[in-house]
Amino acid sequence: MKIHTKHGLLLILMSLFLSFSMQGQSLRLKKANKYFNEFSYDKAIKAYESIEDKTPSVYRNLAKSYLMLDKTDKAEQYYADLMATGQYTPADVYDYASVLLMNKKYDEAANWMEKFYKLNPNDKRAQAFMADPLYYRELLKSDPKMALNNLDINTEYEDFSPVYYKDNQVVFASSRGNNRLINRKWNGNQQPFLDLYVADISGNNELTNVQKFNNVVNKKYHDAPAAFNAQGDYMIVTRNIYGDNKLEDNKLWLYESHLIDNNYWSDPVPLYFNDKHFSNGHASLSPDGKVMYFASDRPGGFGGTDIYRSVKGEDGRWSMPENLGDKINTEGNEMFPYYDAKGGYLFYSSNGLPGLGGLDIFVSKVRRDGSLTKPVNLGSPINSNKDDFSFVYNDKGSGYISSNRMGGKGDDDIYSFNNMPAFSNKIEDCSLSGTVTDKITHQPILMAKVILLDKEDNKLKEYETKSDGKYDFPIDCGGTYKMLVMREGYGDARAEINTKDFDTPKIVKDYALLRPESEYTMQSKGNMCDIHIKPIYYDLDKFYIRYQDKVDLDKIIALMNQYPKMRLGVYSYTDARASKPYNVRLSKNRTMSVVKYLTDHGISKDRLDPRWFGEIYPVNGCVDGVKCSEAEHQQNRRTEFKILNCRQ
Repeated sequence: MKIHTKHGLLLILMSLFLSFSMQGQSLRLKKANKYFNEFSYDKAIKAYESIEDKTPSVYRNLAKSYLMLDKTDKAEQYYADLMATGQYTPADVYDYASVLLMNKKYDEAANWMEKFYKLNPNDKRAQAFMADPLYYRELLKSDPKMALNNLDINTEYEDFSPVYYKDNQVVFASSRGNNRLINRKWNGNQQPFLDLYVADISGNNELTNVQKFNNVVNKKYHDAPAAFNAQGDYMIVTRNIYGDNKLEDNKLWLYESHLIDNNYWSDPVPLYFNDKHFSNGHASLSPDGKVMYFASDRPGGFGGTDIYRSVKGEDGRWSMPENLGDKINTEGNEMFPYYDAKGGYLFYSSNGLPGLGGLDIFVSKVRRDGSLTKPVNLGSPINSNKDDFSFVYNDKGSGYISSNRMGGKGDDDIYSFNNMPAFSNKIEDCSLSGTVTDKITHQPILMAKVILLDKEDNKLKEYETKSDGKYDFPIDCGGTYKMLVMREGYGDARAEINTKDFDTPKIVKDYALLRPESEYTMQSKGNMCDIHIKPIYYDLDKFYIRYQDKVDLDKIIALMNQYPKMRLGVYSYTDARASKPYNVRLSKNRTMSVVKYLTDHGISKDRLDPRWFGEIYPVNGCVDGVKCSEAEHQQNRRTEFKILNCRQ
């Protein structure tokens, strides 16, 4: 009996111990998750590490926490532990491969990227990798003429996002803090919140005389980075959401501020398209301040953060942001855009495109229609196995980047560079152009619709030809496209174009359209097909039939009585000297005047095909904006006649 009592007591004690232990584990996990969700990664790591029986989710959050603190060796260790459990997601595999890249284990990273592709073959990051699995070998080749210089002004804190300001200054973001008694810190890295600083550019692109930028902009929380127009009197700054001068949310918004009387900055005002449910930040402005590129994790994007574009209207209001599409954006993060308007290039950072690790800097050309070319990785030494971002440069080939690469002074550092290597020759920029002409007359056709489609018949772009009949589409090199050319009064032309069949980036494809009635060439003798009916003409802005033209109409009536089966097209036009809607009405009145005259003289309406086209289909180049003589305009004020059934 004693033995049983003793064993029972032991079982009770063990049960209580296990219960207390499980409760302790549960409390530690709850606390760890709380720290993780608050971005307190250092505290989260301590709490997660104390958990003895680590689950896959604990390994995952430990790896992410170490990664956020840039401790990639420890992040790799815990991702490896997560992989060993076999309970991982495709996203975990991609993150593990990304960390291996940061640790310069390129071959190992390639193996895991191949596994990621097998798990998620529709992911564009996986597809880009599989297109060239050994891409990193070329990117690692450094340009010997180019070197990066870690600036003297860097601190042990975050220093990044330099932008040119006015004549010879740079404004940048830093968490170096201040000498206040209360120095607030951000949970994410336990550093002071970001402020804007300004410095002078000295010899060899060093920065000197660092000062706080402006106390109207720099407040309690994140107030950086910033972007300026060329005059330096308009600013877009990235800030936390302020409400009653307190931090409302960890989200970031874009604010605008104006320099007043060349003396002080106005209070920053949030842009109207900000929203408390997502962040907007990292803006870049064109020199005139009318085009803005920025990063956002707003709904409808392709991944984490995407690059967007907005244009300022004449009323000073920014347009609704436009996503730059899946050529620029990926399922990963795209951020820190920089728009070089003079060269027409967009630089930005991405961890979703093939790179050397972390964020890499890419460049794409902004075409005249706003579309962008396939991005190109700038390679080493601009990019490294760590985060490289906030690229800016000038027309002398020098500039700055930000990076947390090895050998720096702190968290993120600013680096200067000279001898920017040529990158434009690496950008594939093709165009598809040609001329639409009349197959019989060989004259260019005005207002032909030229439609560009992808190989699945989705319409990409549409162009309407001018008086020269020319069109021009920017396209991706190496792609397959379809073309559809349409013009009222002509048959359609279709073609499939594989750009791989062409050696030049300028692909020329001409189209000759044929009028349906052109097939009724006057080959037969002694019937309607030998007959040519000349047009009749009108006075300016009139639709009445002139006396001489009535004589010609009487000849048509006699002809139709001679050929009782003849059907006649009655097509009227105007010159271009009025609005298009007005000219359509005028041409209709001209057609109906002719129809009335013919029917009043015994011709059945069933034998007539009345149409009106306004100012389109001129017989010469007298279109809107072209100076012409009155005689040339007279040629376009006409009614033409077409025998529709001459072969019957």
